[in-house]
Amino acid sequence: MPHPVTMVARACLGALFVGGGLNQLTGDPTYPAALVDQAKERYGLPQLPSSRDLVRLNGALMTAGGAALALGVVPRRAALLLAGLLQPTNVVGHAFWTMDDPGKAFAERNHFMSNVAVTGGLLLAARD
Repeated sequence: MPHPVTMVARACLGALFVGGGLNQLTGDPTYPAALVDQAKERYGLPQLPSSRDLVRLNGALMTAGGAALALGVVPRRAALLLAGLLQPTNVVGHAFWTMDDPGKAFAERNHFMSNVAVTGGLLLAARD
């Protein structure tokens, strides 16, 4: 049986991804798909699947991974999966280095660094 603090930490991290993943699955994919389109163009990756499909796939994987982590089902693998999924999400969704507006860049840099911190938590969860 995991330590109670470990169980709470997994639930907190997992809930973040279940909520975000469900939002990608059930919400309007227009905005995130447009961000993916921009990133595909910026990084020369036109051969990737449809941006809408990538958003939905990411949402499904984040939902499943978050639920697995929160419930303690293969938690190490779930944490590693989520840590991996968070990196392209961070590069696509919070590309502060591409922004001319310093205010927007500042806000996106903060979101980016928050995701870096969450990645650290996921790596600790994977090690636990």
